[in-house]
Amino acid sequence: MKHLLRFVLLLAFCALCAPPAKAQLNLGAPTSRTPYDQYLGPMWSVFSHLSGKADPATVEQLVRQGRAFRYSYNKAQPFVPQTPGETEATKSGDCKAKSLWLADKMNDRGVRFVIGKAKAGQSISHAWLIWNGPSGWMILDATMYSTPLSPERISRSQFVPLYSYATSGKYSHTVAAAGAAARNGDHL
Repeated sequence: MKHLLRFVLLLAFCALCAPPAKAQLNLGAPTSRTPYDQYLGPMWSVFSHLSGKADPATVEQLVRQGRAFRYSYNKAQPFVPQTPGETEATKSGDCKAKSLWLADKMNDRGVRFVIGKAKAGQSISHAWLIWNGPSGWMILDATMYSTPLSPERISRSQFVPLYSYATSGKYSHTVAAAGAAARNGDHL
């Protein structure tokens, strides 16, 4: 009995000391339509021309450059991302604009444009990129961060995707989250 108690205590101690489970990046499931389809013409225009593969140093420099752009939100076009050319010319844009500018500059077919929540439970949506680079998937958010983020280093309540878009198609990330997005007056 004494050995069993020691064993149980050892297991409990090991569970407390173990590193947290690595966050898995939610890549979603293919879908034929999303609530944002009618607004994403500029995004599809950029994605139709992506043809290369970016290197990590260039991506890091571009995220830093995009983060330095001034944040500006166009209330007249709340769901439509401005073109990368406009973002470049004004050195400003909202999360959609900065993400689309970054995707255009990267020119990498392994990038996805994501619409979701920066933090679970927020009422306003956010846009960012995920990129399948040489060391795996990375989160690229030039609106709030100056460097690429590893999914393993963020909380599961951060960067909660609802929909993502790639050269290969559209993806829905969760049924419950998608319903929440449709109910909210999001600026995406």
